[in-house]
Amino acid sequence: MKSNYKYSVPGEMKKYKQWIYFKKILISDKHGEKKIIKLPVSPVTLESKGWNNEDRWTNFDTALEGLERSDCHGLAFVLSENDPFVCIDLDDIHEFKRDDIIDDFSLTYIEKSLSGKGYHIFVKGTIKKDFNNQDAKVEMYSKNKCISITGDCSYLSISSVLEAQEKLDKYYEIYGPKEKEANNDYARYSYISSVPDMNTVIDVMCRFNSKAKALYEGSDLSGDASKDDFRLLLYLNSFTNGNRQMIKDIFFAIGT
Repeated sequence: MKSNYKYSVPGEMKKYKQWIYFKKILISDKHGEKKIIKLPVSPVTLESKGWNNEDRWTNFDTALEGLERSDCHGLAFVLSENDPFVCIDLDDIHEFKRDDIIDDFSLTYIEKSLSGKGYHIFVKGTIKKDFNNQDAKVEMYSKNKCISITGDCSYLSISSVLEAQEKLDKYYEIYGPKEKEANNDYARYSYISSVPDMNTVIDVMCRFNSKAKALYEGSDLSGDASKDDFRLLLYLNSFTNGNRQMIKDIFFAIGT
């Protein structure tokens, strides 16, 4: 994979100091089924906590050089307001729909996802908001989201990122949230989400951050309820990747 990173990742993306690691974690979902999630890890601290803070990111060369001794499984790129990139994430989508989308973006950088069943399409442009359309298995992200990079381009050998606003608009109109759906349950449109569900968020947070676990379980309270609530909300913001609806659901479910 290291050679994939070196030779396949577009130079435009390498120029940004927005690189971190991902670590594969095996968990059980609420149905008891095993699945792998990708935990963001800062190359500066080698911790997941605070991974979405800019001072926890590094440049491409430094991240790649330190990957082997990090105990992580690969590089991830953090999309932010400071870059022009949008990632279209196709997750195990029907092959006919997948091929149509890939054909439309054939002149930009496309890589296979870690599972081998999906694709990441990187283009330059803007979208109204990030979304995860779980029905269509199409996602679009432009900020506050880390994308696990593989560099596995297979037969898709383009190593530059294309300006593609018109095509972005086209697929946002097809798969993005409609105005009347803006207040719908996030089960269909999960905004800026990097984990499957609430139980996964709670499980990962409690396993990998002892302070967050203690606050969640109520075993490390300061006596100042407002302060404790604020601290817990900060942890939830980090582990849900800023998903406001999920933060509310977890927070108000505590103690119920």
